[in-house]
Amino acid sequence: MQNKRISLVAILCASFIFSPVQGQGDINRNKFRQLKQELATPNVYRTASGAPGHEYYQNRADYNMSITLDDAKQ
Repeated sequence: MQNKRISLVAILCASFIFSPVQGQGDINRNKFRQLKQELATPNVYRTASGAPGHEYYQNRADYNMSITLDDAKQ
């Protein structure tokens, strides 16, 4: 009787561990999905391949910092 209980618990645990995960979000796991659904829509900033478009820009920041270290106070 004890062996049957252990076997039943083991089977239930294995079924939860190896069951497919629900709620994966927007991940499309369909093997026959079309690329037009997976690739980003081209716009003025990026082309369909991901290369920079004609209005692509990058932000730039230069910082000047005056820092002193105080080993005594850490």
